[in-house]
Amino acid sequence: MLFFKPTNKNPIPCASEFQSQQRYFFKWLFGKKSGATSTLRPGAMPPEKVKSMIEQIGTGKVVEILRVGFDGTLDDIPIVVEIIDITPEGFTGKIVNVERKLIEESTSTVVFAKHGGGTIEFRYDDGDIAEIKEGEDTSILEQSRDVNALKEILGALETGDPILVAYYDKENHGTVNVEGRLIERTPDRSKFKMVIEKVNRIELEEKKEKTFDINNDLVIDIEMV
Repeated sequence: MLFFKPTNKNPIPCASEFQSQQRYFFKWLFGKKSGATSTLRPGAMPPEKVKSMIEQIGTGKVVEILRVGFDGTLDDIPIVVEIIDITPEGFTGKIVNVERKLIEESTSTVVFAKHGGGTIEFRYDDGDIAEIKEGEDTSILEQSRDVNALKEILGALETGDPILVAYYDKENHGTVNVEGRLIERTPDRSKFKMVIEKVNRIELEEKKEKTFDINNDLVIDIEMV
């Protein structure tokens, strides 16, 4: 067996240098070259259009994003995110999932995440975004709902009646349907309390009580079920 003695002319790279070379190699092999054009998936918007729309909408706003899969087909449902950061290369979205939040708050043994959670990084040059739609505007919801009609419906109900309430959660930027039973209401029918048993038809492990103020909360509909 032959042994080679290292010389100053050909020093053996240390671990940090070797890792640096590895990172450079993989970046060169798999990374996107600067100035390279993105490959659009069928039906996807050009990167410059995506960038323009996101910058116009701005941070803090909620958007629905419909993406194109690897096979060229559109996703079944859009991803709903709150834009929390915008950079020249892309943007970061925090997933909006009121259903997940409500269910996890009322579940001690199971974590339910129908549409996931956390954040997603989007790059303009990924070429996989087919549609961007700004989320529901609370001012439009305020104008479109009939507060007097909601109070009339509430006045026709009795405590203990099974009800379904649709409302917009301002804190979590999403509309949710809750089912349960009416516990109490004020004489002027502006406020009521219910025990929530289901969220979007999903049974809660631990029932929770919630009070609604029709004048201030964005209650959209009340139905007897």
